[in-house]
Amino acid sequence: MPPDPADAARVNLESFTRRADCFTERTRGDNIPPLARAAASIGFGPGRWAADFGVGTGNSAVPFLQMGGRVLGVDLTPAMIRSGRRRLAGEGLARGAHFVLALCERAPLPDGAVDCAVCRNTFHHLAAPGEVFGEMARVVKPGGHVILMDHCYPDDAAGRARIEEIDRVREPAMVRILSLKDMRALFAERGLEVVRAESMSRRDSFENWMAGAGTEAASVPLVRAGVERLRDEGGSWMAPEGEGAALTVLRWDALVVGRKG
Repeated sequence: MPPDPADAARVNLESFTRRADCFTERTRGDNIPPLARAAASIGFGPGRWAADFGVGTGNSAVPFLQMGGRVLGVDLTPAMIRSGRRRLAGEGLARGAHFVLALCERAPLPDGAVDCAVCRNTFHHLAAPGEVFGEMARVVKPGGHVILMDHCYPDDAAGRARIEEIDRVREPAMVRILSLKDMRALFAERGLEVVRAESMSRRDSFENWMAGAGTEAASVPLVRAGVERLRDEGGSWMAPEGEGAALTVLRWDALVVGRKG
């Protein structure tokens, strides 16, 4: 049975309220260069507006603001918005940043209001990603762009199941991580032309991977045991290597850019 959107929203609100104060430093600059390149490729700059769905502490808004545009950030967590305002003010980017407290499924924006809609590292927390994507497509003007970036899983069900079981223990607030194929399908369903699609990986330490999710201490040994099992079995999408403090995993992200006709 699909998760209930209201339940997912409640879990996200509780989780990100608890983690808001540490999120700015945890995510500062985290894998932003690909997003900045995507923003540059669509000609974003002065006079342009972007809507950032799940803006959080403003990490994904930074490249758009640095290019001289304005960003309207939508988020359901007041604590994250407060942290985002402080962070962007501290970086001299507050003037172009605007925040609104709302569910991403019901963005308080008129049709065709912005030049670009972006969502990064939020879709895996959503019970109804198709609804949020529909809102992103709706608020973009014709000729504008939608940019989706998130963690990604493999397409095959068996490969997904091997790592999803572990990842759900690591981050209970996670709903479902999409594959690149899943993401492209969202664009096709809304009639957006995909102009850029890529997947990328980076190796990360097990400890940093845990810290990024705020995993409860009691769950860490369970996750470690699962990752070590994948390492010993071989052939996993996560490709674990090493042991003890040197244990690492491969983390995958996907980026898709679509143009609205």
